[in-house]
Amino acid sequence: MIPRFLYTPEFLTNACYFLTIIGIPIHIFGVYVILCKTPKRMGSVKWYMLNVHFWSSLLDFSLTFLVIPFMLFPFAAGWPFGVFAWLELNPAIQTTVIVIEIGLTILSILVLFENRYTFLSSNNKVWARTRSYTIRLWHVVAVTYFFPFNFLIPNQEIAISAITQKLPTLRSFYSGPLFVLTQDATVVVAVTAFKVIFEFFFIGLLVVLTFLDTIRQNKASTLSQFTMTLQRKFFVSITIQTVIPFCIIMMPLLYCVFSVAENHYNQAMNNICFIILSSHGIISTTAMTLIHKPYRDVLFPCRKHTKVRRMTLSGVHILHE
Repeated sequence: MIPRFLYTPEFLTNACYFLTIIGIPIHIFGVYVILCKTPKRMGSVKWYMLNVHFWSSLLDFSLTFLVIPFMLFPFAAGWPFGVFAWLELNPAIQTTVIVIEIGLTILSILVLFENRYTFLSSNNKVWARTRSYTIRLWHVVAVTYFFPFNFLIPNQEIAISAITQKLPTLRSFYSGPLFVLTQDATVVVAVTAFKVIFEFFFIGLLVVLTFLDTIRQNKASTLSQFTMTLQRKFFVSITIQTVIPFCIIMMPLLYCVFSVAENHYNQAMNNICFIILSSHGIISTTAMTLIHKPYRDVLFPCRKHTKVRRMTLSGVHILHE
């Protein structure tokens, strides 16, 4: 049996405040290692990595501090408990901000892989001519696609009454205010799911094309073996770094789609899904720090010094701890 506390906004807000406290220093550390510890050989991708880190961190901060959405899926209804709510910002605007940030976070990952593909596939003239327009179009869609749904906002008194009748158990653990974006969440979820699936499909396509180009250039010896080894290692690293937060984002989104499709309501699962989504930036930054050696050496300087000493004394195979 699920503890009743997990259904409450208090559980959600306490978890979000905890994530904010541990997340801020982690995000600041991420900015530091990207700006100050990125080696010159990674210079061409430094600002793209910072862009991914910025949007991931901002999304975390918005979910755990600025908005804190208490959502009632399968209905497009809920109430925010963050700083924006204290400032009495319209809940529709808060929802739009979160949706835009999720879109721009995904796009920052897409642009990172697009940069790697363009760097390794400079002979693709068609893509070289159209890439800037395509990227701008993606950003326009990410920023604007959710605005039309704000025109679907129903009469709140009628809509809230309908929601509470459909969720008779809601008032047993929550008696606060509600906001209903739309009485039928199917269209909103379907359009958002299609957009996200297309974006991740394109990211996957870029990963495959970049991998194939890496193999081709390795066989053709168009770059030095040392350069190709570095490119291959870095590509594998950012792929692993991206897969981890990708799973973190997709799990709660898939549950939301399931909830709407099956008309399934479980407030504890809704809360847990948004807590998981809110930890995306922390997990992404941690993965980045552990996967890339220059950043890992900052986190574990003793390990770096031990390796240097091992190399220095490798002729006699002596290691001093």
